[in-house]
Amino acid sequence: MRNFVVLSLIVVLQVLGNVSLSRGMRHVGGLEAVTAPSVLAFCLRTVVEPWVLIGAALLIGFFIMYLTALSRLDLSYVLPMTASTYILTALFAWLILGETIAPNRWLGTIVVSAGIILVGHSEHKKSKAAARAAPAMAEEAEGVAP
Repeated sequence: MRNFVVLSLIVVLQVLGNVSLSRGMRHVGGLEAVTAPSVLAFCLRTVVEPWVLIGAALLIGFFIMYLTALSRLDLSYVLPMTASTYILTALFAWLILGETIAPNRWLGTIVVSAGIILVGHSEHKKSKAAARAAPAMAEEAEGVAP
């Protein structure tokens, strides 16, 4: 259950952080020219934009939770399980930022969802098999011990 909470926090923090950054950078605008004064002005506009600061804070939280997950779980499990961020990011970009999402992108999110379900199911089976094998391995170890 604890791992589910950490993985869920990873997804939520990353999605909200990226959406906040995008919203903030739309307010900041682009870099007009690559000159010292325009780069400095761009940086100043960026670091005082509230949505950028919120996004950065959320992404720092995401990174802490991601490190926590990697300390407990296999990378080959964590990465696919957090791939649902693609689905939620597209949904939030459409709902909150008003982005137009092409049908091919939505189809891609369905494919990603199917992959997440397959990975989650395989990890669940792996956990069950390991739990069943643990008592048998302990008995076998006791029988072999001098």
